[in-house]
Amino acid sequence: MPRLTESHIRDMADPQSFERGRNYYNDGAIIDPVRQGMELRAECSGSRYQPYRVRVRFSDKGIVEASCTCPRGGFCKHIVALLLAYVHEPESFRELAPLEEMLARLNKEELISLISEMIEREPSLLALVELSASAARGHVDAASCRRQALRVLRHEDPLLIEADLRGMLNMAERMAAKEDWLGAGTVCHALLSVLSSEYEDIQFMDEEGYIAVVAGDCAELLGECLAQGRVDARTRREWLQTLLEAELADIRLGGIDFASGAFDAILEHATEEEWAVLEERIREAMGESNDWKKEMLVRMLVSWREKHGRHEEAGDIICELGTPEQRMLWLVGNGKPAEAVAIARQHCLEKPGLITRFAGELVEAGAREQAVTLLTELAEGADSHWSYVEWLAEYYRVHGDWEAALKWQRRFFLQNPRVKSFIDLEYISKKLGVWEQVRSEVLHTPEIEKKPHVLLEIALHEGDVARALELLPRVSGWGGRNYKEKVAGAAEKERPEDAIALYKELVEETIGRRQRGAYREAAGYLCRIKTLCQRTGAQENWEDYFAALRRKYARFPALQEELDGAGL
Repeated sequence: MPRLTESHIRDMADPQSFERGRNYYNDGAIIDPVRQGMELRAECSGSRYQPYRVRVRFSDKGIVEASCTCPRGGFCKHIVALLLAYVHEPESFRELAPLEEMLARLNKEELISLISEMIEREPSLLALVELSASAARGHVDAASCRRQALRVLRHEDPLLIEADLRGMLNMAERMAAKEDWLGAGTVCHALLSVLSSEYEDIQFMDEEGYIAVVAGDCAELLGECLAQGRVDARTRREWLQTLLEAELADIRLGGIDFASGAFDAILEHATEEEWAVLEERIREAMGESNDWKKEMLVRMLVSWREKHGRHEEAGDIICELGTPEQRMLWLVGNGKPAEAVAIARQHCLEKPGLITRFAGELVEAGAREQAVTLLTELAEGADSHWSYVEWLAEYYRVHGDWEAALKWQRRFFLQNPRVKSFIDLEYISKKLGVWEQVRSEVLHTPEIEKKPHVLLEIALHEGDVARALELLPRVSGWGGRNYKEKVAGAAEKERPEDAIALYKELVEETIGRRQRGAYREAAGYLCRIKTLCQRTGAQENWEDYFAALRRKYARFPALQEELDGAGL
């Protein structure tokens, strides 16, 4: 096991979870902690009747996986408590040998007796035994696989669902290792078909996506079974149909990477005759689809033709069934910019991001005039969007038309005032030798004068510390703490006293958040104050200030620990 300290745990958890986890550990809520190889496990009492199950798995480099069955998910307080128990009381963990080693010590009769007792306690395991026994006889019953998969999905714990599904998949992988491709494929087919039809009802439980990953692993192994196994035509069709239904389920769910790789397996292994049947199902699904789903379905039809070199047919599919976006982009790529622009005007003007992408495609295709005409018309229209203005400024800058670039970049800065757009405006204006005039004009427009945070950021960009300090009080409602830190950093060299005053304000504000991570931030600000006081010959002032701070927060042990840890 790699070395683990409380500091490591604190770095991995958010401050609130760490503090709650430490309290949880101190309350003795960890039940029966176990260490088995590179894994720690325990149960934790919680608000539910059943205790939560906590597991942490390590590699030589540190934690690989941490999970808990509590509703919060993530790196919760129960995981923190388990790790703290291991750091401070490693002797409380029962050492267990690896499972394979323990089972290897038992003879046949003892194993049968053990399995019988396990089934007595948990009858649902009988289906898994039935499945394993049929596999050992060289015949996997698909109906049994489906029943077991459906039974697994009735669990309320997503980690238990994932573990049991993974157990079935592991059985399929063992069959594949023995080149029993029919048996492995039968298990994967059953698992994937059940998950595709049922996942929508359990998706809310699968916050980390572990069950969706199992579906993806099923799809991958099923593709391998198609490639390696010599199965009859009917079985092949069923397996390919299941892969397609998995892909359609992912589209129906909004493209969440459910059963990732399913369609790749179809592209790789479906014959032309098999594809014809699958295509009927894809076309049928189009009648139930919105624009995005239809786009995905058309992309499937096009992908198969592109893979087989049928580019003209792919274009026909796009023109017949494609969304306006697909048709528009295809026409550009095939030398028909005027037709593409007509579609854009008719169907896509409410999508500025798509329009600017389309304009870029026009330029790439050599239709620059059409791109500029379209964007200029839209930028000057009543429904102008800032992205059109930005595109035109960038286009003219890249092509060296500085007058036009200045016109559009100035307008873009006023519409979308940011330091980045200010810097671009400065660059273009200096090319024309008019920067001072342009700078004065834009910074004194009503639009910009009402945005003190923009003026402050520009002052920092230009190194005008005095101006930044003057503007800082006006931006308290605009994320003032972050700006205060930026101004303090900028003031350190020229105006260290002002920097010290700002850091002191940040120290008080940060401590006021009452979190371990905030105390660490405060210690960082105090280090800056100490350095500045030493540099300016105000060491005595620092010592008085820091001593008073220690006294003021004497009853904050976590803060005191952070101050000690920072060497203050």
